[in-house]
Amino acid sequence: MISYASRVVLVLFGFAISFSPSTPAQVLSPESLLEEVVSLYQGTMEASFVHKLSSELWEGSRTLTGSIQLSGDQYRIETLFEIIIGRGDEVWIYRPEDQQVLITSVEESDLAYSPGALFHSYEKLYRAHAYTPETLSGIPHFRLELHPAEENFLIRSLTLWLKADDRIVTRLVALDQDETRTEIELTDMRVGIPIPPETFEFTLPEDVEVIDLRS
Repeated sequence: MISYASRVVLVLFGFAISFSPSTPAQVLSPESLLEEVVSLYQGTMEASFVHKLSSELWEGSRTLTGSIQLSGDQYRIETLFEIIIGRGDEVWIYRPEDQQVLITSVEESDLAYSPGALFHSYEKLYRAHAYTPETLSGIPHFRLELHPAEENFLIRSLTLWLKADDRIVTRLVALDQDETRTEIELTDMRVGIPIPPETFEFTLPEDVEVIDLRS
């Protein structure tokens, strides 16, 4: 089963794609900004991230660092604890500490947890609500607020900060139904770069337990 933390990382990183400067200009609206962000889904991207999780249910916060690489419907996310590789509707999650590999598939009900599937069906999951100009770390941004299309969706609000000049996402904040706050800062963003195909291939290590959850 995909862990809660893994699901949150996947749903949020589904939006971590840049806007192409060559895209024709259009009148700004919440909807057009979201379309610009997702328009290059088929492109490539890699970035480093800091993932912070906080809640009123516990003191302090939990911080996780890692990296993400994305090419079309393929992605690779690495943290200190997991390697997550997705290819189409198939996801591999390797946890070295547990010597365990989970293999699962993304179904229609799990679109929120796959960057690839998300971009094919984002309009089923979120509605662009509002945007405002904002300065973040001295750089002009647009703050874009998204609301879920369904009332009981895991994430009840998602806010993106896009750089005004190139629409690159640098920050994401989400609140879930349990008031857990997830914040992700993105750095070292590179888009349109060549990524070797083997990046998205997974070779089973020796002596690991394999749990295959594919139906």
